[in-house]
Amino acid sequence: MWILLPICSLIILNIAGDDVAVIPDLAGIVDNKEIYISTLYIYIIFAVFLTAVLAWIGVASGQELVVVAKDLYGLKGKKILAFIILSICVPASALTGGYYSGRVLEMLIGLPHPLATFLCLVMFSVLAAGYGRWLLILFNYTGLFLAPIIIALLFFQQITIDFIAPSIGKINWMLLLGLLSYNVGGMWSILVVEMAAYLSKKGYLAILLVVLAKLSEGIFTLLIAYLVLSIEASGPLALAVVVKYIGGNNIVGVFYIVFFCTLANTMVPAMLVNAKQISHIANLSFFPALVIANIIIYIVSLLKLSAILNIMGYFGFIMVVFIIFSAYLLHKYRIKQQ
Repeated sequence: MWILLPICSLIILNIAGDDVAVIPDLAGIVDNKEIYISTLYIYIIFAVFLTAVLAWIGVASGQELVVVAKDLYGLKGKKILAFIILSICVPASALTGGYYSGRVLEMLIGLPHPLATFLCLVMFSVLAAGYGRWLLILFNYTGLFLAPIIIALLFFQQITIDFIAPSIGKINWMLLLGLLSYNVGGMWSILVVEMAAYLSKKGYLAILLVVLAKLSEGIFTLLIAYLVLSIEASGPLALAVVVKYIGGNNIVGVFYIVFFCTLANTMVPAMLVNAKQISHIANLSFFPALVIANIIIYIVSLLKLSAILNIMGYFGFIMVVFIIFSAYLLHKYRIKQQ
């Protein structure tokens, strides 16, 4: 039982942005089905690999990523890590908490998207500051219904898996890096290392556990991609189009509410992470850092989806190099200790 709970926790934590929002909408951006699926295959392989590296860092060090960075890179390590995390977490928050949350609120109550986005970010910031805990608990419980809704969609649509072999020449590498940084970078890298460190008493079985969670999420991602392709839905919020196609207008309203709660569950810790990284870099206290994070995320959220993914693609490359190089240094440090 101790294995199942962390797996479910990691999967639910990650599906809010990637699998339910970004991945389905990419089907509309990338018109070529083979390029889209080939990119997803390689993205899943790379995501599993990087997750395994992060989990190894957690198990080998038994420490949080911030402590590991400080040990490996000295006093500047904390700021280097803060900059790398922020470079991913800000555009990721702009997508999840700005672009998509604003879009869902717009669909629910009809507010203009820029105003809806602004209100969503303010609410997530207030919750991140520790106010309205009862509302966060309500979001937590309501968000749990998202996975059953999607599983029901997969069951009722009865999609036929049309296997497409991955082709290196058909991969959109910039898109791959953008997805990779969104999926494994930012606050997710902190969470994976922290969870692996927590489970380090179980030895290297903890790495297998975290990899299993990522692999399960990857399979789930592919199924949703096929679901969207099966009815040729396009974004924004392509999965909502699928829900409406299968369940009608009444069901899509329920989907929007549950989806918004899931986004809120993801964004509250994300706003905390953003504020803390700005606080580390600029030596500010928490509340001014939270306000600055809010302003930056709002501005980025007004960009097009493809532009935000491109930003994450460039910074994703830096993140990949940082993770692998840190694992290498930690490995060398452990050899010297023996």
